[in-house]
Amino acid sequence: MKKILLALVVACGTLTSCDMNNEPEGTITLGEGIQSMSDVHSARTGLYSYLRGRSGGTYTTLSDLQTDLFIGTMQNGNSYLPFTTGNILSNDGDIQGIWAGLLNGIMQCNYYIENVGAYGEHAELSADNRKAFNRYMAEAYFCRGYFNYLMMYYFCGNYDAATAGNEGTGIPLCLKYQPSSDRGTYPGRSTLAATYTQIEADLAKACEGLEEFEATDMQALVPGGGGYLNSYAVKALQARVALMKGDYARAQALSTDIIQSGYFPLTQISDYADMWLNDSGDELIFQPYGDAEQRGEVPALGSIFNQVSPLQVKWAPSAALVQIYAAGDVRRTAFIKNYTVNYNGAQLRTPAFNKYPGNPLFDSGNVSALKNLPKPFRTSEQYLILAEAANALGQDDVANEALNTLRAARIENYEEQSYSGNVLRDQIRQERVKELAGEGFRLGDLRRWNLGFTRDGGYNTTTYPDMGSFIITASLQCVYTPGDYKYVWPIPSAEMETNPQLKGQQNPGY
Repeated sequence: MKKILLALVVACGTLTSCDMNNEPEGTITLGEGIQSMSDVHSARTGLYSYLRGRSGGTYTTLSDLQTDLFIGTMQNGNSYLPFTTGNILSNDGDIQGIWAGLLNGIMQCNYYIENVGAYGEHAELSADNRKAFNRYMAEAYFCRGYFNYLMMYYFCGNYDAATAGNEGTGIPLCLKYQPSSDRGTYPGRSTLAATYTQIEADLAKACEGLEEFEATDMQALVPGGGGYLNSYAVKALQARVALMKGDYARAQALSTDIIQSGYFPLTQISDYADMWLNDSGDELIFQPYGDAEQRGEVPALGSIFNQVSPLQVKWAPSAALVQIYAAGDVRRTAFIKNYTVNYNGAQLRTPAFNKYPGNPLFDSGNVSALKNLPKPFRTSEQYLILAEAANALGQDDVANEALNTLRAARIENYEEQSYSGNVLRDQIRQERVKELAGEGFRLGDLRRWNLGFTRDGGYNTTTYPDMGSFIITASLQCVYTPGDYKYVWPIPSAEMETNPQLKGQQNPGY
């Protein structure tokens, strides 16, 4: 009887490097193989389950806690404390978990690409099955590219053509599924240039395969993709990677293509809050599938920031984030709530971050589970990429148009503005905060803009009179300087000990 394991891979505490003795969960067991399209379908389900788990939760929100957007409170039980104090260490368990979880996902993709690919080379498939098979392979290449991108985002520094070819600046590139206990076979870190090249190559294959499928079947070219990947989700990640690389012409071309396709128009003001509550909106280029039966596998995004019963605020939006939204901005009411919590036996008024309020579909009782489906790719990000890239290229008219279009979909009675040069640049950067707060972009933005930060605890004392006693003081004492080494996470110490090829390749500062 075939063993088809569809459980999510759990980010384990013991790191296993690129080669693993144990096969990754969510795949079909070696030796029992891919023997039919039914096996291919089942293995694809495992890939999507893994993609859903790794496109939300701590994989995308944890890094924002490290920045100036959030301040730890006395109710968070010291959760993620190093991220608020700036005491980032190579043995941090949360960082280890993300490294291991992403690595396991990459190995799952490798297994799929190799074994499902081998089945497809020899199987006699009908025309419909061949078309579906090619689509699934494209999805697997996307997943590997996405997981490698996340590894690069957290564990690599900024791209600089002058240094990108230096050894040990990228991630270990794992392109084969090779279970082994021989530590001598584990790869060291690649160059950053090679890391980008590999991500770009996987995404190119993914885009080509999905575009081929969409030429005759457009079922995924709808908001959210119907829970499935489409070529525009691939282009959205390609645009993001191009922006990180500083390839502004490519970033602009890709974001423009997505916007002009018309498939994923900006969600308008009247529907914006509902997009975050009920996981439904026109601008969702891709959103993983999840239903009530799968509620146990849907990440509880909101629980990182708040607790419902008893009501607690674990991470408060900083005073700067609370104050950044203008009157009439739907994001102010959608993301920032005022809560009254019980602290030290008294009632205390505090702002709360409510971007992930919990979809009632995933509640198992009367109390919100604070679970929402991840939203890794939205058209609003593409407008911001277009604006930033155009500004960098000196095309301020294009940048202003993109910025004004986004703001008109967020702010009641918005009147268009025209900026230029660095003023326009700063307006675009501010808009990224307004739109993308809590989605994991801030750490990389500050790093590539070469900015430092301190956290703003200067809350309005009329509205929030007791915040000084509620927030963790060390949050305000934490200072990041431009180019701070902590903008790049350390390679986990357990991984450094397991893989001898990583000797001397730890990130600076750790």
